[in-house]
Amino acid sequence: MKLYFVRIDPVQEIAAERATLDLLRDVLRGQAAEPPAAPELLTAAQTLGWPLVYDDSIAPGIVLCRPAPGAEPMPTAEEIEQCLRAFMSPRRSDG
Repeated sequence: MKLYFVRIDPVQEIAAERATLDLLRDVLRGQAAEPPAAPELLTAAQTLGWPLVYDDSIAPGIVLCRPAPGAEPMPTAEEIEQCLRAFMSPRRSDG
């Protein structure tokens, strides 16, 4: 089976139908599964602790790296810009 990864930022969980997710778990554990996992996927899954969840509504062979249901939406470009401006502005001392 070929695995196709679809990334939807911000990634907070990895979801796939049961057989696909079971194969992915074997790949991530380093079992004798083909193909070997891409190094960046292994690193992300191991260090970020993304949960692996079954979702039988996903077609076999498709793995979704997606936000968790109910997660906060990503900040808009304007919100990010305002935050950076506030962070970068020099502090004033009134006395």
